[in-house]
Amino acid sequence: MGEITMTATGASEASESLFADHPKRAAIYAELHARPTEPITTSARIRRVAFMPADEGPSLEEVARRFALFAGQSALPFDDARTRQITVERSGRKATFELHNEFATLTWQSVLTDREIWPDDIGLECFAGLQRVSATRIDLTETSTIMEAALVGFSPISLCYSELYDGMAQVATDFNRDLDGFTRYELAAGRCNGVRRGVLVRRLLEIETYSNFVLLGLPVARALGSTIRQFEGAVSQVMGRVGHAHSTGENREALESIHALSAEVGRSIEETSFRFAASQAYAAVLGTRLRQLAERPIGEFTTIERYLTNRTGPAVATCLATEKRLQAVAMKLERSAELLNAHISLSLEMQNQTILDTISRTSESQYRLQETVEGLSIIAISYYTLAILGYMIEGFSHIWHVDKAIAMLCAAPVVLFLVWRGIKSLRKRAA
Repeated sequence: MGEITMTATGASEASESLFADHPKRAAIYAELHARPTEPITTSARIRRVAFMPADEGPSLEEVARRFALFAGQSALPFDDARTRQITVERSGRKATFELHNEFATLTWQSVLTDREIWPDDIGLECFAGLQRVSATRIDLTETSTIMEAALVGFSPISLCYSELYDGMAQVATDFNRDLDGFTRYELAAGRCNGVRRGVLVRRLLEIETYSNFVLLGLPVARALGSTIRQFEGAVSQVMGRVGHAHSTGENREALESIHALSAEVGRSIEETSFRFAASQAYAAVLGTRLRQLAERPIGEFTTIERYLTNRTGPAVATCLATEKRLQAVAMKLERSAELLNAHISLSLEMQNQTILDTISRTSESQYRLQETVEGLSIIAISYYTLAILGYMIEGFSHIWHVDKAIAMLCAAPVVLFLVWRGIKSLRKRAA
């Protein structure tokens, strides 16, 4: 029986040796278990702050290295899954560092009565030099409903008050920052077990964080609106110049203007494309998290999902519209450049054809002139040849008794023919 087991084991090892793991298999497996949600079994106060790198500040990689050293861990590679969530416990508080693609968060959990806003022993100094984007505070109680006293301080205009998970929990917030700069949530989860409480807290923290990051694209889109209007006006002016251009020089000036404008539009697209794409991605995640709450409004109050959807939806739509306008300007410029290039090419072709026609006419005139000159040359050479021949005939006329006039008459055609043949022969050799 032992031999059979060993044989099976050996066969298994032999089979496994036939293939290797994908280089990313370990990373994929680690990602499935990254950022685990820890149960919350008692009432607690949870705070989270989300940070982004500043232009002149440290990178997220540097912040992750700082916190790893603060937590007593060795500095791990930036893409190691263990750097994406690090938890430490100090002075009765549990602090968790989380690393995301373009931001990092620090979440700390303490007792409900904890009044210290910025504890000095949870690693906040590791984030020095970064910019704060959002700050969230959740007061979790073990009651089944939110106490009236806890609702004091919320603005009735923006108060969201709802039940979660078919009445198993209640949540309230007004999305206003308190005097400490935190957005406060009240969460009553007495009917939930520790695991579900942990999940609820994580969902609310993610909702607050992602809603802020969705809206980061809106100021960019608004600021770009006037620039796009300038681009559109400049495109119209350039196209007007194209329509009234009467020379190749004017067309080339218009083409240079199009190229300069295209470069500016390209820079704007490059500078904003990531922000707009990120807003859309965060909006998709936010929508999923909001639906997972399974909210039901309490009384006449609204839900978190409805409130945030009414704010983030138009913001994302504005980003999309701005992006499309930029792309439309870029396409207009591209088509204008193509049209102008074609116009310039056609103009040059017509100019070249005119030059060729002129050259052709000049060549034809030169040829005719050459023929005329040749004819005149034949006559002139023949004339002088006959004149010389006349002197010779006159000298021998007394000896040969030949009439000079008759001799000249007979010699003239012969001389003309011989001169013509001679010039033709010279012309043929020259060619």
